[in-house]
Amino acid sequence: MNPKNSRAAAALAIEKVIYQGRQLNRTLDPVLQFWSAQDRRFITEIVNGVVRWFWLLEAFARGVMLKPLRKRDQDIYCLLLAGLYQLEFMRVPNYAGVSESVNAASALGKSWAGGLINAILKKHSQSRQNLQLDRLDESSRFAHPAWMIDRIRKEWPQHWEKILRANNERPQMALRVNLNRVSASKMLQFLEEHHIRAQMDSNSGGIRLLQRVSVRNLPGFDQGWVSVQGISSQRVAPLLDIQPGQRILDACAAPGGKMLHTLELCSEIDLVAIDIDPSRCRLIHDTLSRGGQKATIVCADAALTENWWDGKYFDRILIDAPCSALGAVSKHPDIKHHRQPQDINAVVKVQQQLLTNLLPLLKPEGKLLYTTCSILACENEDQIRKVVTDDDEFIAEPLPADLGGSTGNGRQRLQGVDAGEGFYCACLVRARQHVSWLLLKRCQAAPRFTFGSRDETSSEPAMLWTLQNQRVAIILWKILSVEEEWCSAVRWH
Repeated sequence: MNPKNSRAAAALAIEKVIYQGRQLNRTLDPVLQFWSAQDRRFITEIVNGVVRWFWLLEAFARGVMLKPLRKRDQDIYCLLLAGLYQLEFMRVPNYAGVSESVNAASALGKSWAGGLINAILKKHSQSRQNLQLDRLDESSRFAHPAWMIDRIRKEWPQHWEKILRANNERPQMALRVNLNRVSASKMLQFLEEHHIRAQMDSNSGGIRLLQRVSVRNLPGFDQGWVSVQGISSQRVAPLLDIQPGQRILDACAAPGGKMLHTLELCSEIDLVAIDIDPSRCRLIHDTLSRGGQKATIVCADAALTENWWDGKYFDRILIDAPCSALGAVSKHPDIKHHRQPQDINAVVKVQQQLLTNLLPLLKPEGKLLYTTCSILACENEDQIRKVVTDDDEFIAEPLPADLGGSTGNGRQRLQGVDAGEGFYCACLVRARQHVSWLLLKRCQAAPRFTFGSRDETSSEPAMLWTLQNQRVAIILWKILSVEEEWCSAVRWH
């Protein structure tokens, strides 16, 4: 059904996402192609907004409805929520939001619901000023499922409210500039000429858009001048420290943003990009074509190395691991509806399989970069700690402090606390068993006080001990580098 009423179209899309478990982006894309640019923006705003604020909007609806609607009228219920969203969050006059929602009921073939929607929306408008939000239950007030609130509060007791509020914000669009084709300042000028407000991001060198823009309206996008990529994600490729002639593996590559960035930094490499989903492999191909780059695309489960690996080792491996994506809820609000507590354990096992099976493919002195858009320790720091504790061949390389708060072996960014989306990153290095290497392993295995830790009981002496460990680790890392240079020189002679 493709109704000619934009609110009706939005209601059907909302129903598919919330009640049928469809992905938001995949649901919206085929719907929007039938509409003008203005209508596309309107439908996108309503669908994203209702999916994002569903629990609060439901509380509003319960406050004015005498009884719930039947299951077969979920489309009308979604239309009602869309009307409430317009009244609460959009600059739509009350009379227009009400009357147009009534018309949308007829477009859905349910004109009988027009009077009901009219009465409920008007009643909400009249009683809104008397509604006390602080008396709503926690799930309604923060617009999150209860289990997710509890999990985030347990993980980050000092920051959980900031994280939840950040999840409900409209995501800020960011661009990565291909410096091989255009300078960042020139790109800003192009955006200004197209009446697109933007500003530079000092940490990543990328560009933050101050308004939402369709990629089809971005100057230079089709020519590969810019790519849409989160500010945190733009920091990943430079951390690989790519050198010409190296062999690189991008183990979970789709849609290919980090892969393309890597090739833009150094195209004289042998890059293998893997993804398990054939449709997502096509996205990798499209990304390469747009950027004018080449790579070997393999459609396979990266963890099942016997099915795809040719026996040649890699200098660098990137695992942008499948995860709960609880750091990217602002960008993907349907995560609130689709993610379940049991999903966390399942994805942790997948991450462990990727690390266990791909680490042996790394050359001596090679680096494996592990990243997620999660904020849960079980998907992040716990995974890396297990590797460095169980295997003497690998150690976590120190990462720049501006990547996020230290978790011990990696760096964690939190939405609402740090700029951009939630993000974790750690770099594992495979090397020979020098004396300083073993000492450094001992330092990393020692107890440490972590940034915003879940366990805030660490004493001051423990904190001082950790700081001393970190200073020693940095010194040992420098010693190790000298040892490596000396050994290389001996081997060369």
